[in-house]
Amino acid sequence: MHNLLLGVAKTQWYSQWIKTNTLRADTDKFSRELSFIHKFMESYESPLWAGNLSMRVGEPAGGSLTADEYKFAVTGPWAIIIPIVWERFLAESDTDYEAAKRRWTRTGKAKGEDKPSPRMVAGEDTNFLRFATALKIIIYGPDAIMPNHHWAVHVPDQLVDYGPVYNFWAFLTERLNKLLKNLNSNNWTGGELEVSMMREFHRKAAVDSMVSHLHLNVPQDD
Repeated sequence: MHNLLLGVAKTQWYSQWIKTNTLRADTDKFSRELSFIHKFMESYESPLWAGNLSMRVGEPAGGSLTADEYKFAVTGPWAIIIPIVWERFLAESDTDYEAAKRRWTRTGKAKGEDKPSPRMVAGEDTNFLRFATALKIIIYGPDAIMPNHHWAVHVPDQLVDYGPVYNFWAFLTERLNKLLKNLNSNNWTGGELEVSMMREFHRKAAVDSMVSHLHLNVPQDD
């Protein structure tokens, strides 16, 4: 992440909540946290200039989020729905934690298993709201906008070695990486993924070229 605070947002959402199953997908019998968020997102409306978010956020089908999507999510829909999720599911998490501790005391401790930890922590939603508020003030507050600096002491030497920064910056490469990651691979993992990605890339490029060609050759009315 190029922005420190949005890096914190990614760490909180993906590393602390998604990868640890704090926010879980549904099972056949139970509706869980992620579907609660998805249902909210289906009815959440915002102007196009504010941004948008995948309806399947938090699941593989939702893809990875960009910096702009994290900014939109933290300062918009997540600031509304996360406290509601905690209110709805915290008691269930506490019950599961107590049951896990009892199982660990009976059998897991003797087997050397790690001591369980609570899936959801009371007050975590409040801390997230504080973070969302701070991020919104820093980004949008007229009196609170601060320069965003990288501790990039290597840049002067690189300018001497390579010339103006736009000659060697990585924006185009990063954009291509994002494009390739979003190509449809049909969840193919049994072979060379690079080949599948390049086939899809060339297929999309061919379609774009054909559409552009047709557009340029549409007869114009006199």
